[in-house]
Amino acid sequence: MPSSSQPLEESLQQVVRHQLEMLSTPAPVLRWEGDVWSGLFMALIIQLPAVVRQEGEQASGEGREDAGQEAWRSQMTLEVAGLGRLDVSLLIARRRLEVALEAESQAMLKRLENGEAILRSRLQACGFDAVDLHLEVGDEESA
Repeated sequence: MPSSSQPLEESLQQVVRHQLEMLSTPAPVLRWEGDVWSGLFMALIIQLPAVVRQEGEQASGEGREDAGQEAWRSQMTLEVAGLGRLDVSLLIARRRLEVALEAESQAMLKRLENGEAILRSRLQACGFDAVDLHLEVGDEESA
């Protein structure tokens, strides 16, 4: 184990920095980014619902009736080689799913619209009572 006077390796510094950020954040947020596979970069953020965070801290069962009231939120950015950037926002509350897809270009939006019905039916087959799917193109000038 390195002594306190020796600097940490670069890879360890990133891990320690990430752990310190997690401890200092009031609401735990899970973050990951990297290459999913060749040509597909992904940045993922998952925000835990307040009730899930508090259950570990509560000694009694108070607030458990409201556990389904809170929503899981997630944001994902995909950089797809040949297609561009796609921003995805998810909200899961009880058995309801809201998905917002923001394409970098009109061409990508057109491809998403062509597969919208298939995506919606696959999401509904996962057991959601309601699936709200929103597709839009981002500001191409700022991309």
